[in-house]
Amino acid sequence: MTRDQVSRRDFLARTAHAAAGVAAGAVAAQSAQADVYKNIFPQTVVGANERVLTGHIGTGGMGKRNLQFCILREDIQPIAVCDLLEQHRNQAVDIVTNKYPKPSTHVYFEEIIENKDVDAVVVVTPDHWHTIPSMMAADAKKDVWCEKPLSTTIGEGRALIEAVRRNNVVLQCGNFQRSGTHFQEVKDMVSGGYIGKVARVETWIHDGEKIGGIGSPPDGNPPEGLDWDRYLGWTPKVPFNPNRFLYNFRWFLEYSGGKVTDWGAHLMDIVLWAMGEEKKPKSVSTQGGKYILTDNRTTPDTLEVLYAFDDYVLSFSNRVYNGYVPHERHNRYGMLFYGTLGTLYADRMGYEVTPSKANGAGCAPKKVEGVKEMDMNQAHWQNFVDCVKSRKDPISFVESAHNTATVCHLGTTSYKVGSKLTWDAEQERFVGEPKNLVKKANKWAFRPYQNGWMLKPPYYKGWRQA
Repeated sequence: MTRDQVSRRDFLARTAHAAAGVAAGAVAAQSAQADVYKNIFPQTVVGANERVLTGHIGTGGMGKRNLQFCILREDIQPIAVCDLLEQHRNQAVDIVTNKYPKPSTHVYFEEIIENKDVDAVVVVTPDHWHTIPSMMAADAKKDVWCEKPLSTTIGEGRALIEAVRRNNVVLQCGNFQRSGTHFQEVKDMVSGGYIGKVARVETWIHDGEKIGGIGSPPDGNPPEGLDWDRYLGWTPKVPFNPNRFLYNFRWFLEYSGGKVTDWGAHLMDIVLWAMGEEKKPKSVSTQGGKYILTDNRTTPDTLEVLYAFDDYVLSFSNRVYNGYVPHERHNRYGMLFYGTLGTLYADRMGYEVTPSKANGAGCAPKKVEGVKEMDMNQAHWQNFVDCVKSRKDPISFVESAHNTATVCHLGTTSYKVGSKLTWDAEQERFVGEPKNLVKKANKWAFRPYQNGWMLKPPYYKGWRQA
């Protein structure tokens, strides 16, 4: 049977099941809690008044934030939450029960995937756990909200695209800036030639951390109840260290790429969108290192990444220990498009166009201020829900999110191997010379899964198939 021929979440089958009195287990209990009776439409149609029932994988900082955005809506109801930490699960329950019945709670995300009442899975985990839950959700015919960056390796992204398209599900990546109306204006101005032809774009994020950074705590025992092996997943097994867990996982190359995947995934996403996503980088060169901070992170504290495209040059810059920005109107993060008719600066609070008269009168000045980040997030969730109902691609669809993540990973890979690299976008491989470093780069960007995990069904040799 095709997806169009299957009722949404098998309403009749579940009703008969409940009538037979088989209500044991978390999944059945969740059916009773849902308080939303599914209509008998095909999966390509969601009733206008029907709530999207969500299962949330990862309920830490960003996980709670996204859960709160769901609670603000009348068309989304969280019915299941999952996290390795009991504290996070309890906090998630508190958020949900402010409005809805208590959700089921889970340690392992497979139980969210197996819950037949869940329509959409919200993946807000550390970066190295974005891909597998998203692919498994797609195979279970569930739509997916996945935080950015889409992947930790370039190889993961291609596998996830295939899973999404194979199963005809909706995937929205958490690049929420695309849903900001002022960023949409930025995109239109750049692509429409308002500031003329653009051949240079800068992006940056700078911080003012102390030299001690996140510190260097010793390895030790994980918190009580934490399955550390599960947290590590497909990455190399190492002893528990507090800095490799929760927020600071971002600063370890096994799990993330530092600021280039943390903030670069936001900033360069808008640039790639505005300049044309059909354009791919031809080469990447990264300079930097850990020169100042004395903590145990493995990502650099000073970074300059330069990407060469056919008709423009893009850079990403980061200083961890000095947040100075030499222009009073510019934030510690942002982007600058240099055009023949003007320069466009943009950040999350607005944008400003400054005319350039080198080629005549230039363009007219324009300025937008006072944008609220919350509005962009809410619009991004609105776009997701609209697409769940219409079955259209969302604004941050899977191929686009993969393109942005790939550009970020190119920078990380160039840093990792210490060399300028040539990129073949059609093959999605590093090519050329020096061959030994190209081989090393491809090995890193497509590093294999370990510990029984794999990028294809059943994804984990120890997982019990539903």
